Amino acid sequence: MSAPNLKEIEWAIQELEQEESSEKRYTLLAALYTCRNEMLGLSAAQPQTAAYAEAAAGAEDALGQYGDSDFLRTVAGRPPSKAWMVMDELMDTLRVVNPRAYDGVMRKLRKI
Repeated sequence: MSAPNLKEIEWAIQELEQEESSEKRYTLLAALYTCRNEMLGLSAAQPQTAAYAEAAAGAEDALGQYGDSDFLRTVAGRPPSKAWMVMDELMDTLRVVNPRAYDGVMRKLRKI
């Protein structure tokens, strides 16, 4: 079996971008974007505006997998890097204000 060429990867990306939102679809798209970027010699992934917009819309579907708390509804579709920065600030504050709660959260995270 021969390695896929750039044209085949682009075709597969276009096909997947037209399909209905699903976790499997996003996983395949991520792999294809990575392969394409490696083939093009790009060091960082380029923004995929259409795929990102669909991912934000699909975030509501994925929300049911984790729960529907006020927090999860608020972060659904937001950039994860920015949400983690806010959570990091919160954890720094929690460490000072309530060390016991902070230690409990850290213990739970280490067990994951």
